[in-house]
Amino acid sequence: MHEMSIVESLLAMVQAEMDSRGCGRLESVHVVYGAMAGIVPESLQMCFEIMTKDTPNEGARLELTCLPVRLRCGGCGTVFGGEGREALWQPCPVCGETFGHAVEQGRELYLKRLEAWPA
Repeated sequence: MHEMSIVESLLAMVQAEMDSRGCGRLESVHVVYGAMAGIVPESLQMCFEIMTKDTPNEGARLELTCLPVRLRCGGCGTVFGGEGREALWQPCPVCGETFGHAVEQGRELYLKRLEAWPA
């Protein structure tokens, strides 16, 4: 379960930011991930709850946003996509090309925002 190591890194980044700003209580963390990032949102949520339990951050919310896959056709340059990995196998809606599409969106994983209170 790589979600545990993701949450561990996420909480380290959050704590560093909170320390630099003199915050002591975490309210929420907003994470954005792409549909192809290999994230299981339920697992990420569970790991977040486990790793914040019995800490000053217990009860903080983890908000998740999934970005759909966005591809650029290698044949005609049309941008298209879908919700999951199956979008990779779709033909271009304009020229019908099935191979050579470049992934423009869908592999991301980043901390978008955090809310915390001063210590």
